[in-house]
Amino acid sequence: MAKNKGLGMGIDALMAMNVHETDDINSAVTAGFVELNIDEIIANPNQPRKEFDIDALHNLSQSIKNFGVIQPISVYKEDGKYIIIAGERRYRASKLAGLEKIPAIIKDLSKKEQFEMSIVENIQREDLNTIEEAIAFQSLIETYNMTHDHLAERIGKSRTSITNTLRLLNLDVQIQKWIIDGKITAGHARSILSIPEKEKHLSFANYVIENNLSVREAENSAKKWISDSKASKSKSQSSKYEKEIEIKIAEEKISSKIQAKVAISGSSKKGKITIEYFTLDELERMLDIFGVDMSN
Repeated sequence: MAKNKGLGMGIDALMAMNVHETDDINSAVTAGFVELNIDEIIANPNQPRKEFDIDALHNLSQSIKNFGVIQPISVYKEDGKYIIIAGERRYRASKLAGLEKIPAIIKDLSKKEQFEMSIVENIQREDLNTIEEAIAFQSLIETYNMTHDHLAERIGKSRTSITNTLRLLNLDVQIQKWIIDGKITAGHARSILSIPEKEKHLSFANYVIENNLSVREAENSAKKWISDSKASKSKSQSSKYEKEIEIKIAEEKISSKIQAKVAISGSSKKGKITIEYFTLDELERMLDIFGVDMSN
């Protein structure tokens, strides 16, 4: 799956935001961080990253056993607990490694800044899949009434990148799952979204996966699907128009034959012919034309 790089706002810039050094830990501060009891730390429920590779966690855990936690996690304090802003993967691996303490930097940030920092940290580490990014962006926009331009400026991405990522949330849930699972990339997803008929998205995504198409091949295939769809619609509309003309001619011929207003409706399988009359004399005249003898 394609990864996003080249962020304008580095994690170092965000991590420079106001370290909160409370009285009870001042004496423990060393080189800008403290050692916190791991059982005093909890994961952030608003963490944008939802998927954690178990094998990768065990590998990191082994590395931590051998070398320790090289980079501190970032946390904020709330109700006597420390909640993770950035570094949940290191926290989980440290627990697996059996550590009792973990190095941490305590931040004094607003909820909005905590969320922004968590997103940037995950993006720069390439830990978020594209759907997780999109959900995180959408949450920031809705919670804090941010525009795409403002969000792009805050996290160091282009507005176009933000908009294109958010568009992925318009895809069918199954297609989003395939992106998360790595079966298709965000590049493939853009090809899927280029097809106007949403009901065709799932079929096209299946086609991409089954044929193991590259992004370029998916783009070309999407163009062909769109072209074929337009041609099919044009042919269908032309056929419908021709059928309407034939029905109109039939109405006129029958009307001329019986000297009454005639309407034909229905489909190729069934339909009805409606003949109007305004007096009993007209009805009797039409019955004579049809050879219907009412005297018997």
